[in-house]
Amino acid sequence: MVRVVAVAAVVVALGACGFQLRGWDMVAVIDSAYVTSDQHNLLEQALRAGLRQAGVREAATAGEADVVVRLLDSRSDRRSVTVSEQARAAEYETTLAVLYEVTDPQGRELVRAQWLERARVFRVDRDNVVGTREEQVLLEREMQNDLVQQILRSINAVLGSGGAA
Repeated sequence: MVRVVAVAAVVVALGACGFQLRGWDMVAVIDSAYVTSDQHNLLEQALRAGLRQAGVREAATAGEADVVVRLLDSRSDRRSVTVSEQARAAEYETTLAVLYEVTDPQGRELVRAQWLERARVFRVDRDNVVGTREEQVLLEREMQNDLVQQILRSINAVLGSGGAA
């Protein structure tokens, strides 16, 4: 309970001081993007939202887009990293990884296919199972946002430095 109150206090304090998560204004670099995935990729919706937030219009087809982002594969995993005296998991590490590439509409490679991965560790509170699950969901959302930001930075680095588009 104390942990929940402490986290809430930090969130309120950060909001009150004007803190905002880092955002991107990519309109100067690209106007539109097309996101495609061979399967339901864990990052697809978060990437689409991140691009919209950065001011990038979602193109209806790859041919209409300035860049095409292909989400080729994704992985999600959770493993115990420490155990309690009762031989139960005391901490878990959750991992999220995505394989992506960025091309121009003609299929020329702008960012070669590469894996990005994020991992976080969280404590298991046997007295607060709901809180533990909520913490895991929050960490997974943060990892998705981290991966989206890294993809946006790679697009910005390639196109902002004189790449095609």
